[in-house]
Amino acid sequence: MTSPTGHAPEPAPWHIIEVPAVPSTDHPDAWAYHGMSAVERAAETANLGHDDLARPVEQLVSGMLHQEYTRKLRFLAVLDRPDGVAPAADDVVGFAFLALPRTENTHTADVYVVVRPDHRRRGIGTVLADRAEQAAADAGRTTFFSWSLSPREAADGEDALVPATGAGRLPADAAGVRFALGRGYSLEQVERMSRLDLPVDPDRLATFEAEARAQAGDDYRTHTWEGVPEDWHAAYGQLMTRMSTDVPQGALDFGEETWDAERVRVYLAERAASGQRLLTTLVEHVPSGEVAGGTSFLLQDGKPAYVFQEETIVLRSHRGHRLGMLVKAVNLRELAARYPQTERAHTFNAEENAHMLGINVALGYRPSGAEASLQKRL
Repeated sequence: MTSPTGHAPEPAPWHIIEVPAVPSTDHPDAWAYHGMSAVERAAETANLGHDDLARPVEQLVSGMLHQEYTRKLRFLAVLDRPDGVAPAADDVVGFAFLALPRTENTHTADVYVVVRPDHRRRGIGTVLADRAEQAAADAGRTTFFSWSLSPREAADGEDALVPATGAGRLPADAAGVRFALGRGYSLEQVERMSRLDLPVDPDRLATFEAEARAQAGDDYRTHTWEGVPEDWHAAYGQLMTRMSTDVPQGALDFGEETWDAERVRVYLAERAASGQRLLTTLVEHVPSGEVAGGTSFLLQDGKPAYVFQEETIVLRSHRGHRLGMLVKAVNLRELAARYPQTERAHTFNAEENAHMLGINVALGYRPSGAEASLQKRL
């Protein structure tokens, strides 16, 4: 292809490579992972004003080592160096992450592309997305998922991008969403990003817990741990299985994930290797011994001021007893007691999930962004 002037275009001063897993963050080839982590921090800070959600290098390395349930590939955009000069972390200007489920949803692929803010609009994101999507297609995948985070929801009266669900609004100029739409993705769902400033007033939190316990009654008992004890892995897996089906997903072509005790063990091992740990509250139905619901906070080494609110789920057969509020209130109380230095929590909920959003708003969560769930079918 030639340029409008008839001259061949200048070659790009960067190239794409696929990077293998490395055993540790201090391995000689770990420069690629340090570079990816730096790119994500820069992108998140430019977008949100903080890097709470950016994954540290330990998480990137650990994730690639654990591929029991998902095949994972990483492609890097790396600045060219003179012959004989080895690349370094600072040379990474973008990356694409591709996740290919191995056991269920084997027609799908997750595609995630990030470009360093000072290297955008140079074609890097397009080439990375092309490479990842081609690898997914070569693996026989026909449905691609992607996500794009906006620092705010669209205001009333503002031009907006509205998902197929009709719930939630993104600014019409949301660059990441526009990029995906131009590649044939459709906007299927909007999730509200919410922030909770900590600690929550203890008296107010105690009131929420007491009211929830009163409605739940003596048939329900809570348990809180750092991590999940092995004896409870199977029950926790049941909750994670239901989490894959029972939360609103719009028209996303995503079916059930089966979680057993072994999958939970692998999940917890990966978290631990990433310098992460869970603070988990489960609620047990005492007469049957069944775990009726639960919630977890994810804590990250090196980021003591921040936690992420992970999944909260109550089994359908146990709804109507305020168990969602109960496990969230108990887990917040335990977080304040065990990690008093924590200053904020972030979470995501589908905009059409009015019940869970109502619990979060009551606890003090406030909107802090909006994430697009995007889908492309070949």
